[in-house]
Amino acid sequence: MSESDGAIMRLLAVLPSLAVAGVVLTASALAPRVGAPHHAEVRPRPQPFPAGDAPAFLLASVQPMTPPAAWRTIYHQVEQCAGKRGDYDAVRWSVMEAPLQGPKGPTYAFTVGRRIVLVRNDTTFLRHEMLHHVLVVAGWHPRPLRPGERYTIADLHPMPLFGLCTGGR
Repeated sequence: MSESDGAIMRLLAVLPSLAVAGVVLTASALAPRVGAPHHAEVRPRPQPFPAGDAPAFLLASVQPMTPPAAWRTIYHQVEQCAGKRGDYDAVRWSVMEAPLQGPKGPTYAFTVGRRIVLVRNDTTFLRHEMLHHVLVVAGWHPRPLRPGERYTIADLHPMPLFGLCTGGR
């Protein structure tokens, strides 16, 4: 396996979490190649992101942090509001020094798998990212994409949960 194949495989391991984190992925990038053998062991061949299309958070410089004790209570409030059970103790908390600048504007926080990353000293999106984490742990996934289709913000932020449980963020 080449180095680039290894990097792609590591990225594919977190794809379900990336979708919940708001990363735009296309189904065609994950679809098997036309003419591929059709038997039970065939998996879609991973396709690299086109140049310049890597998610901005892959470039983020983050530092681990210890959350304030009060965040456990907030997390449980988000769980109760959503009617879903997460796992607060599984969250790996991190901070970045400033928002990420991407093609669609700044990103102030994100969740990838069990890691929640916030801008240092900014809890504006704390409940929002907690809800993403609760949903991932509870097994929620956005709808499957058809070839060539992209996730929308609405696909990745099920309502009314995000309206009710995040303080409108």
